[in-house]
Amino acid sequence: MKQLFLILFSCVTVFLQAQQVYELSAPEVAKEIYFGHLKLGGKSPSGGSIDVNSYYMSIDGKPVIPVMGEFHYSRYPAEQWEEQILKIKAGGVNVIPTYVFWNVHEEVEGVFDWSGNRDLRNFIQLCQKHDMPVIVRIGPFCHGEMRNGGFPDWLFAKPLEVRSNDVNYLTIVKRLYEQIALQLKGLYYQDGGPIIGIQIENEHQHSAAPWAINYPGAPGDMTVATYDAGITMIGVSVQDKKITTAELGDLHMKTLKDMAEKAGIIAPLYTATGWGNAAIVENEVIPVTAAYTYPFWAEPSMSPFCMFKDIQRNPDYAPVRYNTDKYPSFTAEMGVGIQMIYSRRPIVKAEAAEALMVRSLGSGANGIGYYMYHGGSTPKQNNGVGFLSDELMGVPKISYDFQAPIGEFGLVRDSYQNLRILHTFLEDFSSSLAPMETVLPEGNDRITPANRETLRYAVRMKDDSGFIFMTNFQDHDTARVDQKDLQFKLNLRNESLMIPAKGTFTLKKDVSAILPFNLHMEDAVLKYATAQLLTKIEDNGKEHYFFFAPEGFTPEYSFDKATLKSGKSFYAPIPGVKSTFSITTKNGKKVMVTTLTREQALNTMKVNNRILITRATVLPEKDKCTLLSLGENRIDYILYPSRAGWKQQTIEVDSVSVVADWKKVGARRMTVHVDQPSLPQVNEYFLRVQYVGDVAMAFINGSIVLDHFYDGAPWTIGLKRFQNELKEHDMNFYFRPLHKNAPYLIDLPHDAIPDFTQRGANCEVKNVEILPEYKAIINL
Repeated sequence: MKQLFLILFSCVTVFLQAQQVYELSAPEVAKEIYFGHLKLGGKSPSGGSIDVNSYYMSIDGKPVIPVMGEFHYSRYPAEQWEEQILKIKAGGVNVIPTYVFWNVHEEVEGVFDWSGNRDLRNFIQLCQKHDMPVIVRIGPFCHGEMRNGGFPDWLFAKPLEVRSNDVNYLTIVKRLYEQIALQLKGLYYQDGGPIIGIQIENEHQHSAAPWAINYPGAPGDMTVATYDAGITMIGVSVQDKKITTAELGDLHMKTLKDMAEKAGIIAPLYTATGWGNAAIVENEVIPVTAAYTYPFWAEPSMSPFCMFKDIQRNPDYAPVRYNTDKYPSFTAEMGVGIQMIYSRRPIVKAEAAEALMVRSLGSGANGIGYYMYHGGSTPKQNNGVGFLSDELMGVPKISYDFQAPIGEFGLVRDSYQNLRILHTFLEDFSSSLAPMETVLPEGNDRITPANRETLRYAVRMKDDSGFIFMTNFQDHDTARVDQKDLQFKLNLRNESLMIPAKGTFTLKKDVSAILPFNLHMEDAVLKYATAQLLTKIEDNGKEHYFFFAPEGFTPEYSFDKATLKSGKSFYAPIPGVKSTFSITTKNGKKVMVTTLTREQALNTMKVNNRILITRATVLPEKDKCTLLSLGENRIDYILYPSRAGWKQQTIEVDSVSVVADWKKVGARRMTVHVDQPSLPQVNEYFLRVQYVGDVAMAFINGSIVLDHFYDGAPWTIGLKRFQNELKEHDMNFYFRPLHKNAPYLIDLPHDAIPDFTQRGANCEVKNVEILPEYKAIINL
């Protein structure tokens, strides 16, 4: 008997040692939020309102967490703007920020061009048509990997100090602002238009671009006032130099804002980049933040941006110049992609994008902004010879794909779906999340990026209700492992809550998750769920909630019995469309709950109070959706509720076979003849080139139209923008060989690097094909 007791005791001891209980207590005093001190906000003609306090933004009196996705109109064909706006909207983005690049519009001094792809007004009107708010970044300095950071070449020749209160500089900027104001007239929020925000300048007294007028091998000559030359950074980083001219920087930012307002550029929100000790306008702008896990301007290393913190009080790239307690934490440049330069080609995974945003939301970010959310192609100069990209920084001459969730030619990446599950959640629940404060576990500040054992998590809560945010991803770390046998203990003000109540869960490698606790569903209370909240709809007069099971999680739901009329209070459904269960609240209201698989959630969007599950790219409109599918003429979807219920439906259109007529000319050159038959079931044709090389360039009629830095993935080119030229001309290509000592090989996947044992360089075109992007329409 004694021996049996020792065996049982030993087993229990092993279990207790293996199980990891993470304990966190609610703060004794709730976070203080300040109102009325910021000179921000406004009203629309219809009675709507936008307000900002020290912690979050409100629309029509309701807290919100805006999702902002950068898209540069001048880097995309105007005839395709509308399609891309719909695509951005379908990704759950509800604000589009866009740059007004000065050198794109005034290449020749005094001659402004607002036509074609430069038609800012047309772009904003299309956003208005589709209820998409806009933030206009008016410069005058922008950067954005643009030549001179957006300054026209002729400005270099002027006897003045750029980015300063030099009267000669301000006189020219005044003319620019007046021209921008003409394009924006009548389109502001207070006019009933979509423009809700204006950004002044960019990274003032933090970063700059090199002047394009330079000499090979010469030191960088940067686009800053002479007195700021010694503090100028390259890229986004921590400012470790003392800024002795801070007063001049603050004055310049205030002057620019006053000039914009005098020109008529007035909006409820003004923003300014606030990271790295950049200058802002105190109490008159929202200082926005950034985080790049794979910056091209720094050596590869584990970043701190996958670790939770109080991001309001301790912004990324601190120190900052402002009192953080007075402003909400809005992110503007979250690097869910990154631009490549010749010598560095870091690749951002979809899991990295999702982890960055789960971490930022859990840390207290109350505005989400992506740079870039949609890639594009930098225009050439009007003379057709020179380039407007920042070539001195080593970026492509044309490509500005940025590995964005929506790429250079409008194709979506995996990160589009990974981020959409968070945006879909915010659409319905940010009003609850925004006022919730961030609570961190004891010892959180001692976790390092290299730590693989300690669970990374944070809780946002208010009045004992909230969400647990966690991630098991770290950039530049290939040795992470699953974190097993985990359990939470939350010491709330009125109770102690174990999640799960019995047993444990596993957070798998590279997985991020958000779990709710004490969630109010009508008048019922969900004590906790080991599933992630996605969205809700009204379903025949009942609230219908949708969750999904993160990879490795076994979903279970535990309800407060006292808030139910009768029946079960614990459910453990098998994820899928047939997992729906119902509860009846104490007041007799019926609430439905469906738990989707992670794969189903990635393909889910809410449109017109319906759930649409499809792998296709969706263009939503008022009473219909256009579904786009690259290379697949069968499009499957589930639309719920509908007559078909949860049954999968299929649209099949006639297949199209277009053969790429391509021919190699030596080892480095190729010509491709492209036919693009106009067919109702085809939205666009894409040319896919599989090659191994260093750099690829495409030409039509002797002029370079595209370029591509090799990263191992096929180069997939949208052809719609070239359809007229390709009727008369072939597309020609030039490939440079990949050398075994290329500096960027450290960034590429192992299978993208050829075998260099037989030769020191490789240049090979493996295959060329044309893929139709099929389209079909479903009515809602």
